[in-house]
Amino acid sequence: MSTRAEEGMRAGFSLKLTMFEDMVVPCGIIPILSSFRTREVRDDDIFLCTYPKSGTHWTWEILNMIVKGEAKYTEHWLGSSYIDQRNEDVIDAIASPRILTTHMIPRILPRAIWERKCRIINVQRNPKDVAVSYFFQSTNQNWMNESAGPSFTGSWDNFLDAFIKGNIPNDSAFDHTLSWNKVPGDYPDVPFLQLHYEDLKKNAVKVVKQLAEFILHPLPDKVYEEIAEACGFTKLKHAHTCLKTPMFSTPWKEGSPGHFRKGETGDWKHWFTVAQSERFDRIYQQKFHRTFPY
Repeated sequence: MSTRAEEGMRAGFSLKLTMFEDMVVPCGIIPILSSFRTREVRDDDIFLCTYPKSGTHWTWEILNMIVKGEAKYTEHWLGSSYIDQRNEDVIDAIASPRILTTHMIPRILPRAIWERKCRIINVQRNPKDVAVSYFFQSTNQNWMNESAGPSFTGSWDNFLDAFIKGNIPNDSAFDHTLSWNKVPGDYPDVPFLQLHYEDLKKNAVKVVKQLAEFILHPLPDKVYEEIAEACGFTKLKHAHTCLKTPMFSTPWKEGSPGHFRKGETGDWKHWFTVAQSERFDRIYQQKFHRTFPY
């Protein structure tokens, strides 16, 4: 019987996938995940926990600006803080307070996060928009191996089917959301903030202030406005393309839009057929016991 990782590769992933504790993950991160739970953390670490394509780069840049106290871009890409793929020596070299990112679910993370009660921020996004954005990233970016072609070479139909089944890198978006929704009940003493990509789009200044207060770095209102403006889609895309060092970035296919494709909400409507949308809604309702809210 095939594993879900094998099914994902048959759907069109050229990236080698495998199972890790019932999750579909890239083979290349297994050495890191194998010792993940015992990794050390610092009391003032801030963990940004997201499913891919849910506003990770956006929120990470905002958090770093808040810590700096000014609208100044980080030197490196977000990849420098990505604990799922970085060795401990790279992460240890980051100055405190560290803004660390992960796409893993709570039970996979270092146990010390919960013991030390580190601050955790979870950002969620309309999973239909996530599916479209993830498809574009997978078909345009070369993961893990610079000499390889795109990570996914199948069709949109094949990708969406794998996405719904969770047969893709980082597993099911549905299960990821459900796992993070349980954190307040499972770890009531751990500082936890849950945000939504759509709220950032509607009122970025308000969310920047919310983030600053949550990580105990309040700033003047003017700075919130400056950070929100600097992290607007066009300016942040320019910064990532022209201002940051190439270290920790992963190569994209020539001519592709990179991490910053559109930054919109509702783009899924241009890609989902009626039948695909209805199927997606049914699966969502089965898992969440509510109608699709977006």
